[in-house]
Formats: sequence, structure tokens, C-alpha cells
Amino acid sequence: MVRKYSGNWKSFSVFTLVVSLIVGYFSVLSDNLPYMGNGVTVSEFIVSYFAVMINSLPMWFIYAMVAGGLFGRNLKQGVIFGTVYTVFAISVYFVMSNILIISEGTVVGETQISTYMIWFAASLVGGSVGGGVGFLVKRNAFALLVVPAGLLLQLFINGPPSWRDIVGIAQNVTYCVMIVGIFALIAINATKNRNSVTS
Repeated sequence: MVRKYSGNWKSFSVFTLVVSLIVGYFSVLSDNLPYMGNGVTVSEFIVSYFAVMINSLPMWFIYAMVAGGLFGRNLKQGVIFGTVYTVFAISVYFVMSNILIISEGTVVGETQISTYMIWFAASLVGGSVGGGVGFLVKRNAFALLVVPAGLLLQLFINGPPSWRDIVGIAQNVTYCVMIVGIFALIAINATKNRNSVTS
């Protein structure tokens, strides 16, 4: 049992390090994107799209879900893995962001520090909930309904202005596709369970 648990943490550590570096890099990139006007190239659009998507709040929640679902053997472990991953990832993002700020000759002020503290607290909550939901999805696909709710909230927060920007349009369309896909997945899973009970 100890050996299994140890191996789980080793795999989780690799997952956390790799994903956090990727997410941290694209999150910093997302914070410093130029205005996407009419003259945007295909490569600029692709990079901007991935940066904005990877750094979106629904995706951060989904990363925590993946951590909790992949490595949690019970609800408590799911919550722990989701929380540890998210806190580590936000810390990597903070470090990368501050390195960029310092390299530009800017001093990190109190406002920025307080903002980081708020994000850190939000990461604790979001990571724990996401990790728990990720584990529960393995038990019941209806737990996935949390994700469409978050995506709809994000669409509301983005608002009408996001539909006037090419990257914003692509992000919103992706959210809509994800919502439809999740509902379809839940319906398929429910049908399979119903058929298995009646057969």
C-alpha cells in the first residue's frame, strides 16, 4: 500500500511539474498579449488563442480536476492532489511573472502583492473543489455538470465585447463546444448505465 501511494506521488510530481511549467509560461504570455487587430497572422492567432485558453479560469479548474481524477484514490486524496497542483502551478506563474517584471525594470508593488495573495487564496479553494470534483467524476458522470456551469459563468463574464475580437470569439466558441460536448457525454453515459441495468 505504501509503495503504491509513493508511486502515485511520484507520478503526480512529474505531472505537476510539467503541466505547471506549461500553464505558467502560457499564462504569462496571455498577460502580455498585444492587441489582436485585423492584421493578425495565423501563427499569432494560434499562439494567442492557446495562451488565452490555457490561462482561463475554467481551464485552471479543469487542470485541478484532472489532477484529482488521475491521482486521487478517494475523495480526500482527490482534494489534496487538486489543491497541491493548483498552488504549485500558481506559484510557478507568480515566479515567471515576477521574473518578467523585474527584467523590465519594474518594481513589484504592494497592489500586485495583494493581488497575488487573492489569487493564491482563490487557488486553494478552486484547487480543492476541482480535485474533489475530478475524483467524483470517476464515480458519477453527473459531477461533470460543474464544468458547464463554470463555462457559462465565464461566457457571461466575458460579455459582448469578447465577441468583437477574433481570439475572444474563438475562446467563446470553444466554451460553447465544450458545454455541448459535456452534456452529450453525460447523456451517453446515462444511456449506457440505463441499458446495463435493464439488460
